Amino acid sequence: MNIYTIDVPLCKDFGLMLKTMNKQVTFLEDPLNQSHLFQESTDLMKSLFILPLYISKDSCQTSLFALAETYEIPILFIYERALGMEIPLTLPEKTFYETMAVPADSVEVKIKLKSLQNISMQLFSAKLKGQELEKINQKSAMSLRIAKGLQLSGLPLSIDKEDIEVKGLSQPSSELSGDLFYWTEVGDRTYSFIMVDLCGKGIHTALLNMSIRTLMPDLIKRVEDPIFITEELNKHMRDLFQGVKREYKNHACFTAFIAYVNTKERRIEYVNSGLSSAFLYSPCTNQFLNLNEGTIPIGPSPEMPIKKIVFHYEPGSRFIIYTDGLSKTPVPSAIDRSGNVEREFIENVHLDTHDLLQELLVSRMRHSVINDDICIIAGTLF
Repeated sequence: MNIYTIDVPLCKDFGLMLKTMNKQVTFLEDPLNQSHLFQESTDLMKSLFILPLYISKDSCQTSLFALAETYEIPILFIYERALGMEIPLTLPEKTFYETMAVPADSVEVKIKLKSLQNISMQLFSAKLKGQELEKINQKSAMSLRIAKGLQLSGLPLSIDKEDIEVKGLSQPSSELSGDLFYWTEVGDRTYSFIMVDLCGKGIHTALLNMSIRTLMPDLIKRVEDPIFITEELNKHMRDLFQGVKREYKNHACFTAFIAYVNTKERRIEYVNSGLSSAFLYSPCTNQFLNLNEGTIPIGPSPEMPIKKIVFHYEPGSRFIIYTDGLSKTPVPSAIDRSGNVEREFIENVHLDTHDLLQELLVSRMRHSVINDDICIIAGTLF
């Protein structure tokens, strides 16, 4: 153990006694300028300061006291027994300390030093673990920022054409989102949309999000059929979870809404795999369609029944598709706001698409804390 003290009578006598016990003792004359002696990590682990219990205003003593707190080095305070002893004015708050009356026999000194050495090593180990944890947290935070940037870069650009207008909004409940949406023009006045709401929350949903997102551009354009896409996504999920433990396979599913819109023929065909939140409203005829007819979520069944719905829409029709973070609230209330969303959609159907999206999100935020990802697609079919 590296023992540091100062050249005052009480500490000098004690230090000389320690040297007779083969202890390494360094008398510091200017602690601030000699602090390099105990700044290395291995030195800190083995360091001990010895100071008078009743510290004077001497700069040397106060400097060593301050350094002990800065580097969290244990202190052994020594004092001479006397009648009517007063409580010291200053004791450390940021490091461990012990007190000992002197003179003391060698056995008592050895026990005290051994105890302080063990404490010093424990403090140092805890500090290292804290520093390592901080590094891990910093790396994790950076990784999350990068991953979030990748997810945001994968969101599609808005469509604003004579025959159709589409915009989207993504509001993750944490750094990363498990829900996703995608759309693209696949042919002459033909567009495809997909909304996915993954089961659960956490890193695994973000990984699944990116896995599904990478499939979208090629899959949607390769075969313009929502039934085929549903089958491919179902196979993809089952392949991903093929080697996963049985207890984790309840996360191997998601709800989805997959649609193709032909604006030339004003025709929509869609497959709804358990997503109960897709609406179309025609202001001209005041007709409201709930596009929830469909099948089970994607993933759990190898041979899932798939039903495609085809219908024609009126020009000027407005639509929204959203994940259940917009309509469901956290426990203990766990209220289903689907009816509210329908009403708010119709009441605000006169707004432009950007303002409509913001109004729906703000209404949800007013209701309660958001603890699930929210994705919304909204648009107009001219």
